[in-house]
Amino acid sequence: MDRLFWHGGLHLPFWQSIVCFVVGCILSLFFFNTLVFFSTIILVVLVIVVITTKNTAKFYVIITLLVGASYPILYYHCVYSSNLSYDELQQKQVLHGVIEQIDNYQFNDRLIVKTTKIANTDLKPYALMRAQVYISRAINTQYSPKVGDTISIRAKFKPIKPRLNEGLFDRRLHNFYVGLKYKGSVSKTDDFAVLTRATPSHITNLGSLSRYSWLYRGVLFGDTSAMPANIKSAVRNLGIAHLFAVSGLHMAIVFGFSFWLGKLALLLVSKFASHNTLRITPYFIAIAACATYLHASDYATSAIRAFIMIALVCLCLLVNRSYTSKRALLCALLLVILVNPFVLLSVGFYFSFIAVASILVALDLTNKRRISSPLYQLAFIQLVISITLAPLTVLFFNGTSVLSVFVNLIAIPLFSFFVMPLMLCVVLVDYAFSFSTPYRWLDALLKLLIKYIERIGEHIAWHYVPPISWQLIMLTIAAVLLLLYYYRSALLTLPILVFYYAHALNKEPNLTIRILDVGHGLSVIISKQGEAVLYDLGARYQDFSYFNHLVLPTLGINRLNLIKTVISHDDNDHSGGLTDLRHAGYFSTISGFEKACNINANWLENVRFKSFAAPHTAHSDNNSSCVLLITSGQFKLLLTGDIEAEREHTLLAEPSIQNIDVLISPHHGSNSSSSEGFINKTQPRWVVHSVNAYNRWRLPSLAVVTRYADYGTKQLATSRGAVKIVVTSSGYTISYAKQQNYWFLVD
Repeated sequence: MDRLFWHGGLHLPFWQSIVCFVVGCILSLFFFNTLVFFSTIILVVLVIVVITTKNTAKFYVIITLLVGASYPILYYHCVYSSNLSYDELQQKQVLHGVIEQIDNYQFNDRLIVKTTKIANTDLKPYALMRAQVYISRAINTQYSPKVGDTISIRAKFKPIKPRLNEGLFDRRLHNFYVGLKYKGSVSKTDDFAVLTRATPSHITNLGSLSRYSWLYRGVLFGDTSAMPANIKSAVRNLGIAHLFAVSGLHMAIVFGFSFWLGKLALLLVSKFASHNTLRITPYFIAIAACATYLHASDYATSAIRAFIMIALVCLCLLVNRSYTSKRALLCALLLVILVNPFVLLSVGFYFSFIAVASILVALDLTNKRRISSPLYQLAFIQLVISITLAPLTVLFFNGTSVLSVFVNLIAIPLFSFFVMPLMLCVVLVDYAFSFSTPYRWLDALLKLLIKYIERIGEHIAWHYVPPISWQLIMLTIAAVLLLLYYYRSALLTLPILVFYYAHALNKEPNLTIRILDVGHGLSVIISKQGEAVLYDLGARYQDFSYFNHLVLPTLGINRLNLIKTVISHDDNDHSGGLTDLRHAGYFSTISGFEKACNINANWLENVRFKSFAAPHTAHSDNNSSCVLLITSGQFKLLLTGDIEAEREHTLLAEPSIQNIDVLISPHHGSNSSSSEGFINKTQPRWVVHSVNAYNRWRLPSLAVVTRYADYGTKQLATSRGAVKIVVTSSGYTISYAKQQNYWFLVD
């Protein structure tokens, strides 16, 4: 094995078996969604291979493929399979765990707790479960929990159900990967105790003395949780988000800095050290520093990959063996997946490994094309990385930064050779000598840096791209590699480009209605021929806005131009995004708001919008909601806001609200609405309840669901995902947002 690995005599079965193991894991996670069927297939194939195969190499590779396919199943049952039963979710449970993160909100704080015990069950050390615990500010002030504390609480928990909207990031996979399963709230009547206080850690407090501590955490450790929302937006628009994620570049800087620091320290005591000690010790010092940095970065995938590759380089140098970057990358890939095969669900995994692979490709091309200038090499490498990663950015983030290639030519050297080394020096001086003055010196430079990031980022727009399949992404990356190596292969990329741009430029010919999954709230997009009308904006909580995070991206990736906006009434769950609507430049599109709602227009081709304004005698904001009837041919959609039985009674005299095809249930399916007379008048074929999963009001109300069922109305709820309606000349279809089912996800 030593001969095969170190001396380049490529033993195909060994390296192929690594690839087969990875492929097996991918098949297991993404292609087989019935566990029993999958297990049966594994056993049948294994028996056939054992009986019929005579070629030892082929046998070895196939067995490795099957082992790779089975490994995630075994790992799941050991690490991820801990769940609360239905009966346990109905009662308050005791949870013990360690606080990993605290997010401060206006009235409460959110604790991310890594669970060690729940419902009288001690979890195994290798079992992974995290919970969100919301604690009121009054209780939090009394107990003052800190990151690293071990706490005990008694509260009622419910599963976390992320928003599910077509074409947007599927947070279900992320939550599963990190083990984030349940959430609960601690009230004054619940038990809360801090069992053990965390030992103050110098590592976690590095940079805390700076007014830009969030920037230190972001640049040095990849923690962007405290980064202001406007800076996050600017960083995304500039295409420099990778600078705030621990990467091989960060690890290389730490390694180089600690290596030469160790070498310098040993030279000062060279009289007392042997030659062999002087040669070997700096490597151990650097590896130890990298291991510490890996721990401080919370074992990010890219950091693990970089650490493994650096460790392999050092091992090769210490034992005088040859080294190839491609094999080290392959070994790093194997080890990372062995640590956790579900890392394949992580977006960072793909960016990390494909970025390194593209760097190796770029270096190979610079040698072939004899590019000797360091500046040209840097520009070419950055160009290759940007082109290679652009399809991934489109796949995972529904768009790309238009000028990222040019911005990174300045940003990467600036952060690599100035910002990060300076930050590293400042925090080390503080750590070693408790000398905080350098923070003030560096803060003046950081203020200037942040100023330019914010200003430039505001003038560069994020370019949304229509949804694209992973198959087309793979074809695009393959076409890019062909184009880089063989310029004549440009013709091979033409079919892909033609297919993609034909798809991107195609505008929806039919009326399309998207009832978005915005939790407890409402937001509906009605669109046709590239133009859209928006009814309600969803809620806003602190720095989080559904309008910014869901509505705008949905408009962007579907190439929709927002021409009109109607806001039913002034409740946060319907109008919370009003400030964000104004900042996005759409304030002038508002054509109806609560009682100021008088609409009778054809905003979209052959689509009629007619409002029913609230009477001035309405006794509540809910009953002041702007009710909007949308008609296209024989199709009718009725949007009702939060009207209650009192307002419903006033609508019974309107003949046009009869025989509704799709009704958005008034007041989210509350029993204060959807009265018997209103349902009898509208006779809806479908009703959609815009509600949050496991909401505390238990909406839609069982009484309301029963009333609609008695009239034969089919019912949907956005708690299961966004609802999409496509209206054609021959009828309409209604369905939930498309979602991939996985055998390891438990609803």
